Amino acid sequence: MKKYKISLLFFLFSGLHISAQNKLTIQQAIDIALQENLSISLARTDFQMAKASNTYGNAGFMPSVSFLTSTARSSYNTKQEFNTGVSLNRNNAISNSANASLAVSWTVFDGMKMFATKDRLAQLESRSEVSLHAEIENTVAKITLLYYDAVKQQQLIHAGKEALTIYEEREKIAKKKLEIGSGSKLDLLQARLDLNAQKSLLMKLNLAFENAIVALNLILTKQADSKFTVEENINIDTTLDLNGIQRNAMKDNAQLKLANNAILIANDQIKEMKSTTLPQVGVNLNYNLSQTKNQVGLILLNQNKGFNGGINISMNLFNGFKTQTQVKIAEYTLTQSTQQLNYVSSVMATSILTSWKSYKNALAILNLEEENISIARENVTVALERFRIGSSNTLELLMAQRSFEDAISRLVVARYDAKLAEAELLRLQGKW
Repeated sequence: MKKYKISLLFFLFSGLHISAQNKLTIQQAIDIALQENLSISLARTDFQMAKASNTYGNAGFMPSVSFLTSTARSSYNTKQEFNTGVSLNRNNAISNSANASLAVSWTVFDGMKMFATKDRLAQLESRSEVSLHAEIENTVAKITLLYYDAVKQQQLIHAGKEALTIYEEREKIAKKKLEIGSGSKLDLLQARLDLNAQKSLLMKLNLAFENAIVALNLILTKQADSKFTVEENINIDTTLDLNGIQRNAMKDNAQLKLANNAILIANDQIKEMKSTTLPQVGVNLNYNLSQTKNQVGLILLNQNKGFNGGINISMNLFNGFKTQTQVKIAEYTLTQSTQQLNYVSSVMATSILTSWKSYKNALAILNLEEENISIARENVTVALERFRIGSSNTLELLMAQRSFEDAISRLVVARYDAKLAEAELLRLQGKW
């Protein structure tokens, strides 16, 4: 996970204290997902399978060696009469036979197919590795969204608690003013109504936070009711550079890599198919050993051993134009892959520009909301004091409270939006 350089501290909630033992950081969440997430595990297995398949033997470079042995024993009642007048009659005559052979065959030329196959296997391994990285990037993006949604909900809760202290203070002032005869029962009742409404809002915010934790538990493959807290701050890198993002994306973007890889695989498939129109040359070498022992008969021992070898040359002269058809289809696949690369490049360029604009706009809004919160805080403080001394009425204070609450909520959302915009730019340039 990229370490972000600039931290925008959430100063509104400096009084928050969270036990470090129950806190889950964003890096810890990512580490858990890399180990436990099912989608990543499946993609990792696919990569391991493709890697295991990428061998010279699987591509056809290596010779084939086989060994065969057999033995047999028989027992016969034998009666033989020869033209010399001699006769032989024997019961339970034993005959033993044994055979063994070692065969080596090797295709030394197959129209360069083995080289194209090895290249294709290497590209399939590379493709599965890129797919694994893409799955990791997508999972990290999902975790980032869910994790910082939980952070956002947590910050909204503490914003609501800060607003609640103002409602409580307002209710105390209204009660005291009524007791000394300078206020009205209407002001006190309205203060209590607004206080209860804020308490109700806090209950909803707590539920939203709990639901965000459940959603995060799901992607982390943890128990749905696992309890933990999240970080207090949303750290944002404000130094991202558009030109650097575009350069990195051209080099590291997973979708672009997959599109390029598809073109290379299609080229290798064309080479493999065209190779079948060329002669196939192979050599073979065999060593054979056979032995037969008989207790009766003209031949009591028959044994043979030795080598034999040869060269095989074959060529497919005509197969009903199947090869030409397969090559033509593979060429169409290559054309489609090239078109797909152009499309992915166009979509990526558009996505980068769109995400960049969202990122810059989110930072601008964030800066504006950072300024607004100071103004709103000062405004509600002044309004509360004016209400305390009787220089303003409930309506004026309520408006100041609403402005302060809206400013806090907008600030929380602005930080969340800026973080998501940053995360998308990191994903597009393959930084996870």
